[in-house]
Amino acid sequence: MTTTTWKAPSIVLQRVLPVAGKWSGRLALILPAMVMVRVGIRYIFDPVHAASSSGVSLTSPEALTDTRVVGGLALTIVFVIASTIFSPHRIRWGHATVAVMMALILAVRLFGFAHDGTSFAMGDQKLKTIGEIVFLSLNLVFLVILTRPTRQELSR
Repeated sequence: MTTTTWKAPSIVLQRVLPVAGKWSGRLALILPAMVMVRVGIRYIFDPVHAASSSGVSLTSPEALTDTRVVGGLALTIVFVIASTIFSPHRIRWGHATVAVMMALILAVRLFGFAHDGTSFAMGDQKLKTIGEIVFLSLNLVFLVILTRPTRQELSR
């Protein structure tokens, strides 16, 4: 009696994984972009409440305008990330942008913990820090995956 190997799983994996990998990598960019859209819109259209959630009081028109500018910076970052999502040639730059941004934000947050006396237990610091670590990790993983040489490049 002869046996044959069932090749369906390998065929499915060969067809599904590249598509799943392609879109999961883009999802790792879309999620932080959505968070930045929310931050940007909130800081532009409701700067008083956006800043007051962490105890900041905006007491002058200049303070309101400067806080709205933070929203503009967040939307600029969204534009940069969005311009990389649908381009196979620029997607690595998107992951690099998010990874560097999250690393810097996390570094500044930890600097603040050390110098300001802030702790994870205060407000929503734990949620923010965990989110930054997750976005940093995801984008570093996809950056490494996309930077690895392909089999075609290795055979050249």
